[in-house]
Amino acid sequence: MIKRLLSLIFLLSTVHIGFANKTDSIAGNIFTLIYQHDLQSAEKLLAAEKPELDEFYYLLLNLDLHWWKYRIIDTKKDAQAIDALIESLDSDKAQNNWQKIQQLLVKSYKLRYDKTRLSFISMLSTRSDMKELVDQIKLDELPLKGEELKLFEAYVIMFQYIEDINFIGGQDNSNERKKLLDRMEEFAAEDNIMLSTVAHFFLARMYQKVEKEPETGLSHYKILTAQFPTNKTFATYRKECEEKI
Repeated sequence: MIKRLLSLIFLLSTVHIGFANKTDSIAGNIFTLIYQHDLQSAEKLLAAEKPELDEFYYLLLNLDLHWWKYRIIDTKKDAQAIDALIESLDSDKAQNNWQKIQQLLVKSYKLRYDKTRLSFISMLSTRSDMKELVDQIKLDELPLKGEELKLFEAYVIMFQYIEDINFIGGQDNSNERKKLLDRMEEFAAEDNIMLSTVAHFFLARMYQKVEKEPETGLSHYKILTAQFPTNKTFATYRKECEEKI
């Protein structure tokens, strides 16, 4: 009886791991298409695989797809699409942990979108909302595991890092920023394509723009441009970084 029970537990655990790996793989394939700027294929695959993706991956990939369509195609239709998506998902009433996860991700894209439109008042409000959410979130209590939890942590770190920059007050938070950069370096070394790409891109930009270490930033751009040779944004940023050296 005990042997049968243990066998059943083992079988269920392997099924769960297999499902998680399948979900990670599907999400990674869609993400790769997005960052290769094959947005039409990414959109079709996202729609086809939606039933296989959990809420976290679908939300993140849908936001990212809309962002890149707006970022690199930049038609009025794309602007209206991302604006409508953010508006439909944005809320100030996050009560449970999943709602807090959703709102932090949505508001992170809203902040980027507002920046491109120079909507400074909205940016300040969104940043305040994000700070409140980050202060409330405890990573060890979230309904996320494995790669999803690390990916969400990466988004939290990006916000925390920006919060540690205080150009006006002249405050030196370099030690805190260093801890966050080190954690992102760990993520950059991961095998998960979504996690490593997000980390490399963040590190490349921050070492170039904030830490004033363009050589270090360039090392991350080289990885990104090698992995995504059709991504014109990465190529442009790499060239910009090389000119600083």
